[in-house]
Amino acid sequence: MNGGIDPNVLWHNYGITSFNYATGGQSIDVTYYMLKEVLKNHKNPIVVVDAGYLAQSAEYGDQGYISNTIDNMKFSINKIEAITNCVPFWDRLSYFFPFLKYHYRWNELTQNDFNYNSAEYYYLKGFDSGTDKYGKQDSTANQTSHTVSGTVDVPTKSLEYLNKIIDLCKQNNLKLILVNLPFDYNEEKGEAGWVQEQAKMYNKVSEIAKKNNIPFINYNDEMNKIGLDFKNDMNNLGHLNIWGAYKVTMNFGNYLNENYNLKDHRNDKNYKQWNIDYTKSEAAAYVDTNKSR
Repeated sequence: MNGGIDPNVLWHNYGITSFNYATGGQSIDVTYYMLKEVLKNHKNPIVVVDAGYLAQSAEYGDQGYISNTIDNMKFSINKIEAITNCVPFWDRLSYFFPFLKYHYRWNELTQNDFNYNSAEYYYLKGFDSGTDKYGKQDSTANQTSHTVSGTVDVPTKSLEYLNKIIDLCKQNNLKLILVNLPFDYNEEKGEAGWVQEQAKMYNKVSEIAKKNNIPFINYNDEMNKIGLDFKNDMNNLGHLNIWGAYKVTMNFGNYLNENYNLKDHRNDKNYKQWNIDYTKSEAAAYVDTNKSR
């Protein structure tokens, strides 16, 4: 997600304000607690969740990815619950007292460790995509919901937290949209801790979405429709690059425009900083200046 939908593209082309509140390797349980953090400051957002990590069958995500998210949460009941439920028991103490995890870095510290200012990068609105080109075709291009029948279950913990997200959105009267951003279904093939028949699992996700009246846009089914060139629009077999993200974001922005009553703020002087931020964005640097590649 963090390299898939670009808030600056949504702004520049549709006047929609948004923030990409995702991190790399963010498991679905962590996503639930991140959403609870968002709701502390934002009322009534449209919530867009990438279904990609529903395919993780391991009980816990990668420690580095979990640390990157939870260590940066302000201390609260929500953070305590996140640590308790997203971190293995034997690692939890180091999340309550990060010094235990990072104390060995004392002789590696630089000035940047003390002066880092996230506001300097706010213009990206959380988006971070690469500029590499994968150079290979999608090995699972024929595996879409139109060609693959049947389902396999969503892993137990993933399903639990998907339902928690759905319930949280219902309780707060939030509009929830599920998406599955383009990737090669063979990315985790043969790896422990991942669903092996992912195309069938996303058929199951589609059933769950329909049951709960939630839109589910599976962009692995929509690559031809949006003109996605897997060789040139993917950063690697699992992530979009800046040009692929542009195509997906444009399509998603059109979907939002057609289905939700969202105000276009581009000519509102109170949002002039958004226009300034766009000029510094990756889309302005890599797409608008070289659309034909």
